[in-house]
Amino acid sequence: MKSKIDFVNLHGHSVAGSIFDGLGYPQDHMNFAYKNGCKALALTDHGNMNGLSWQVLHGKKMQADGKDFKPIYGVEAYFVPSIAEWREEYETSLKDKKRARTIVKGDTSGATVEDESESKKSSKNILNRRRHLVLLAQNQTGLNNLFKLVSESYRPENFYRYPRIDFKLLEQYSEGVIAASACLGGVYAGCMWEERENGPEAILASMRSVTERFISIFGDRWYGELQWNNIPEQHELNKYIIQMHEEYGIKLISTADSHYPDPDAWKDRELYRRLGWLGKGRPQWAEDGELPISVDEIGYELYPKNGN
Repeated sequence: MKSKIDFVNLHGHSVAGSIFDGLGYPQDHMNFAYKNGCKALALTDHGNMNGLSWQVLHGKKMQADGKDFKPIYGVEAYFVPSIAEWREEYETSLKDKKRARTIVKGDTSGATVEDESESKKSSKNILNRRRHLVLLAQNQTGLNNLFKLVSESYRPENFYRYPRIDFKLLEQYSEGVIAASACLGGVYAGCMWEERENGPEAILASMRSVTERFISIFGDRWYGELQWNNIPEQHELNKYIIQMHEEYGIKLISTADSHYPDPDAWKDRELYRRLGWLGKGRPQWAEDGELPISVDEIGYELYPKNGN
């Protein structure tokens, strides 16, 4: 049975901004989403909004061609609760000669490469710690604030290998912005990874603290994000997020995180992301030998879906 509710995916990545992670330009994703029965699509590249100009121009072209389609502007930001605390740890590390050898000073490149294996786990090293946070523009004020947040995240004092924002910046630039808890690398997932050894109650206590802080900033514009794939930890996380919904009345969204523009592009994207780690200390998932023969070996598909 097909759903009668229009599905709009609010979480997606392109080659324009998610380097070695998203494949296909924004217009490729938009064209397929429209062909697949969708009326809108969000782009939330990692830490930047480099694909926005493509969205704007191609959206106008689609409208001129009689295609009623709305591009939604957003970013999947890198978040830490307090940049001041993170910066203090960074400065302390620079004074430690042994730790300082591992720090790349002055690295403020805009072409950051997302390491999924590092984001989706507990990190004892605060320098590398960051969580994903989906931010979407609700209106022009929100779009202006997203521009400001992205710009602030790349300031030298906020950047180390990845651009960062925190609660303080969100309090300044939250007007007109919709926020969601993102994926297995997200802010709610971080509670699960950090407290997993301490049991469900510790996870829930951490998630309650996070929920209350985000509600204080965004109010009813704070959403728990559910995703659906065959990763057991994702379904474990979904249950915790649903409990936050029941306790606090926060709204839920269901997303189909997309990383390539159509179902046939899965293998190209798999090769592309592995190439991004050549000579960079490749993570285990990039060392797993030959490319998969079928998408079933990966276990999930990451193209713009229509919700049916």
